[in-house]
Formats: sequence, structure tokens, C-alpha cells
Amino acid sequence: MKILIKNGMVINPKTNLHDKRDILIEGGIISRIEACIHLEDDVEIMNASGLIVTPGFIDLHVHLREPGFEFKETIETGTLAAAKGGFTTVACMPNTKPALDSVETIANLIKRIEETAVISVLPIGAITENIQGEVLTDHEALIKAGAMAISDDGKTTMNDDFMRVAFENARKLDIPVITHSEDHVITSQYKEEVYPIEAEYKVVQRDVALCKEKNGILHVAHVSGSEALKAIKAAKQDGLNVTCEAAPHHFALNTSLIDGKDPYSKVNPPIRGVEEQRAVIEGIRSGLVDIIATDHAPHETASKETTYGNASYGISGIETAFQIAYTELVLKEKISLDQVVSMMTIKPAEIGRLKNVGSIEYGYKANLTLIDLEAESVIEPSTFLSKGKNTPFKGFKVKGEVIKTIYQGKTVYSKI
Repeated sequence: MKILIKNGMVINPKTNLHDKRDILIEGGIISRIEACIHLEDDVEIMNASGLIVTPGFIDLHVHLREPGFEFKETIETGTLAAAKGGFTTVACMPNTKPALDSVETIANLIKRIEETAVISVLPIGAITENIQGEVLTDHEALIKAGAMAISDDGKTTMNDDFMRVAFENARKLDIPVITHSEDHVITSQYKEEVYPIEAEYKVVQRDVALCKEKNGILHVAHVSGSEALKAIKAAKQDGLNVTCEAAPHHFALNTSLIDGKDPYSKVNPPIRGVEEQRAVIEGIRSGLVDIIATDHAPHETASKETTYGNASYGISGIETAFQIAYTELVLKEKISLDQVVSMMTIKPAEIGRLKNVGSIEYGYKANLTLIDLEAESVIEPSTFLSKGKNTPFKGFKVKGEVIKTIYQGKTVYSKI
């Protein structure tokens, strides 16, 4: 069956398209993009009047918790939540149990993805065994097994020589090293308090220097402040292959809006003050911040209904990411919608070396997101499809809502 999406306002940053177009899908692939397409027979019509149509969103930083922590999230629930948020491709971090540190574990995860995921899930392999920073994994074997990048995520690789090897392999294999920037020597001293921002930017500075030394490929996760951004800006000006991401909670929140010691606001790196929030926003405006990534980190209620020191780090963010980005960046900050869409589609596709996604073009996968920009709502975590209801955005008023998500020509989420 052919599918014809008619009368939508198509936003496709890769081709600078922002205009009404009809889109024809055949066999899960985009076959035509024209001002007006007429077909008589054997076609399903989707009327997108009043909606914008974008490439399916891509998130390079999620935690799907499977294997090992299925009480927090599963591949199935996480991808259903992602689809509700408009995402058709996500990359999952390796901090599972067992960690994604072997060919066998990657293979088992891919089997689960094939069985239960409703969208594309790309594993990220661990830099070190069990992400403990003590023994290097076989990076090349992990990539051949299906990993799209390497990272030790929340267990920052503190061994400089290990990072040198990671950057050498990144260049050899043409994949990014994705870094969670946290100096554990500093953060270990702050169990009951919010740790200082030096713990982030000192590791960013180190990783930029090591990336330069080895001519590597570096992607810095969830940047939260000005000093880290200065190091990334200098790296880019120096011609290094360095990119970075910002999460919605870092550009939409600050400690004057939320209690930084509320367990539901506890996230790593922490939400900072107004000046650091402004630095992230201006980094987005200038293009210094390359992409928006959610760091979707679902947790069971019990791990948040406790003291700050005992609470788990993380926010369940994939279902609200576009609404928050549209409300905070486009409506409040007057950053263009096309730029925000680019940061959630073609730019992450480029960083992740992903083929035939992130753009609405002939021959590309029919991964599409249909959005009502006028829809208004209040964020209510009880409605999340994710198992994780942990969000500091409860009660926030937002605009823009995903109405339908199409993955390879199949509707995987529909509000109507």
C-alpha cells in the first residue's frame, strides 16, 4: 500500500525546504516530494493540513535500561515513548547490566531490538569493560558487531592513555567517542550536595586536548555551562572534529526555576544557575551547540522518592523534548524552528554517520514526524508511555505536540 501525506508544511533543513509539499511513500521509502501529487488507486491518504512535517527526530543519547534494569525501562517501552516524542532513531548508552562491552552483549541487544523496538535503536559500545575504566574493550569488534559509537557514559574514562586509544580507534573506524564529562575525584566528595561545575569543564578540556593529540573524533554529551563551551569553541576554531549536544533540562531550567536539590531535578551534570543556562542557550543560537539530545534516563519512583544523596541521577525526557525545545527556544528565545529541527534531525544523523535518515529526500527511509505547533498542553508525567515518570517539568505549560510518528512508512505513534 502506498501512503500519501498531503498538504503538510514540510521543514527539511538539509535541503533548505520550508514549504507545503505532498510526500509519497512506497515500501517504507520516500518516492516523491512534490507540490501536489494526485493518485487514483491503492493509496492511503494522510491529511497533514495545519501540521508541519519534519524528518523523524534522532536522539544520540538515551538510556533504555535493557538488559538488566527492565524495572526502569525496556526496549519496548522506551521506543514507544520515543515514538510519542517524534523520534524514529535513538542511540542507547552502554551502562546496562551486563554493560554493552562485548560482541555477545551487543548481539543479544540487537536481537531484543529486532523483537520489541518500534523504531531504530543503535547501540553504543563501552570504551572499557563493564565501563569501569580498568580494561579496554575491543573497539573494532564492537563496531563490527553493530555499535555506532563508543562511550563509558556516566563512568567517565579517567585513564588518559585509554582515551588516547579510544580517539585513535575513532579516527580509524570513523565513529565518535561520546564523552560524559565528569571528574570523579571531585564529584565523589559531594554526595549530599550539588557538585561544582569544575568537574565538567576540566574533563572537557582534557578530552579536547587528547582528541587534538590523536586527531580523534569527539562528541561531548550534555554540555551544561560556559567553560565547557569555551573549550569546545576553541577546539572547533582549531579545526578539530569536535561536536557537542545540549539537553532540554539544561537550556530550559535553572536553579531559580527549580530546587536544585529536589530529587526529581537531580541530573548529571546538574542543572545550574541562570548564567550557565544562558551560556547553553547562546551556544545553541550561535550554532556552537550542534544538536539537541535528551539524555532520557528513566527511573522507578522509589529511586526519586528519597533524599537527594540517595536519589538516582536522571530525567525521563524523550516524550517532552520537542515541546520544551519549541516553547523555550523558538517561542521564547526566537531561535528559528528550522534550526531546532536541524538539531534534532540531519545534524545528529551526520554526527552519528547515519545513512538515509534525517532528511526528507527521494530514496530516504520514510521516517517522518507530524506536529501541531498550535497545540497547548501541560506536562503530566502520569501520561508518559515510558516507565520513568521522573521529570522536573511536571506542570509546565508547553506548545507544539507530536500528532503522528511514521517509521519506515508505518505509523508507530498517533494521537488521533
